[in-house]
Amino acid sequence: MRRKTVGNKVVSVLLAGALAASLAACGGNTANTGADAGNNAADAGTKEDTKSAETETAADTEESSDAAVADSGYEAKDLGGRTIKIGLWWDEYWDSNYQSLDDIEAAGGSWTNEETMQMKLDAVRAVEEKWNCKIEWVNLGWDGIIDSINTSVTAGTPDCDIYLTDLQFGISPVANGYVQKISDYAPADSDILTDGTVFTKQNLLGNDDYLFHESTTIPSGAMYMTYNAAMIDSLGLEAPESLAEKGEWTWDKFAEYAKACTQDTDGDGNMDVYGYGSAWTLTVQGFCASNNATIADSSTEGLSDPKTVEAFNFIDQLYNVDKSARPYQDDWNNDLLAFSSGKVAFAFAQPWILIQEIDNHDFDMRICPAPVGPSGDGSMTPAMITNNYMIPVGVEDATSVYCVFEEMMNWYHDDISYRDDPEWFESGFVDEDQVTLANKLGALANNDLWNSIDSEGAVSKIFYGDVVNGDSTVSQAIESNKQILQDEIDTLKIQ
Repeated sequence: MRRKTVGNKVVSVLLAGALAASLAACGGNTANTGADAGNNAADAGTKEDTKSAETETAADTEESSDAAVADSGYEAKDLGGRTIKIGLWWDEYWDSNYQSLDDIEAAGGSWTNEETMQMKLDAVRAVEEKWNCKIEWVNLGWDGIIDSINTSVTAGTPDCDIYLTDLQFGISPVANGYVQKISDYAPADSDILTDGTVFTKQNLLGNDDYLFHESTTIPSGAMYMTYNAAMIDSLGLEAPESLAEKGEWTWDKFAEYAKACTQDTDGDGNMDVYGYGSAWTLTVQGFCASNNATIADSSTEGLSDPKTVEAFNFIDQLYNVDKSARPYQDDWNNDLLAFSSGKVAFAFAQPWILIQEIDNHDFDMRICPAPVGPSGDGSMTPAMITNNYMIPVGVEDATSVYCVFEEMMNWYHDDISYRDDPEWFESGFVDEDQVTLANKLGALANNDLWNSIDSEGAVSKIFYGDVVNGDSTVSQAIESNKQILQDEIDTLKIQ
């Protein structure tokens, strides 16, 4: 692998605006934004003896740029002033259009750490000089990036050299042959084919040779079961994580807790606090993972797998038999955030949700392992898949495009402490034991793609048809919809 230069370590202190900045960068389906929220907050740390952009001398800047060029490991190719465009659906401000932090500020951009933002600008300057090229982030908007892929990429004349994709619209062009293979353009000694420090390949139903995302050591895409600790304490119940350590945190025990937490707190005869409640996609993902079930992680649908059937039957029990799950509102934010207003005792949530809501409740919100189902063993944690980059067919000299992009994205020169500042992640948890548990569970995140490929809504038809509307039994609903998902998987077979 190429020579690495490791700089001074970061002393991490994330500012309050880091989360807002990272979340503003995400659009479309919020269920798939969590992992990127962590990566997009990368410039939010601080460092001992940090010098502000205003006090850096011209000599310092020139020396930094020269070092960046010298540290790059690929042999440069003169790209003749070519502009390499990266399409996404939010504004990025570190490209060839901005020469300084003042330029970014004047354009309406902002940052939470001057040093790391300056490092990113320096990396752009370095690749511009080395490769004789320009870099441009292109904000196409959520609908615009989908349209661009569906029109320009399929026509063989892509608007951008690289696209950032949500898997909802990233898998289809791969399956239809519009994306170049990583192994065809990445050099043998490239980061993505060796260390994986900068980029990680995305597994798509058994094939990982097309899409890739920024690497991270922070489990920002993991999904945790969270609970209202004050409510559990007031009922004299043992902490779920303690039960988990003893192997007693099972679906049966969870059902007991959920029923105990379902209460009429104002005495009007109607339940106003429930044992469980969350967004429907998190509900399905969470309870399937806790039973070692996956719906779409291979070439065969997993809806009819007995483990998946057990998961849907348990969800049905919570909503329709025990009535300990909060009646579904069919309002994404209402369902997703019910936990922070004290309306439910237990919910599934991603780190960015916990961080966003940390100041919106006056009780400790703790995490615990998901209760283990009858076919589960505690080895699988639910996760929402991150966004991924692709280089489409029709992009000329994809090797140089990739090399430039890798060098630019490695603005931290392999010192991942600049990129993976843990303070953003840790700020969503109440103590160090919780952080330790979050990292342990995050390492078990699964790779179930159903929420990204189920465009015909087979899973939602089961959830709404059975759990919400009670139109059929779980078995009937799965039998009616399993072929819909299988047909979608067959359509997306990747060679």
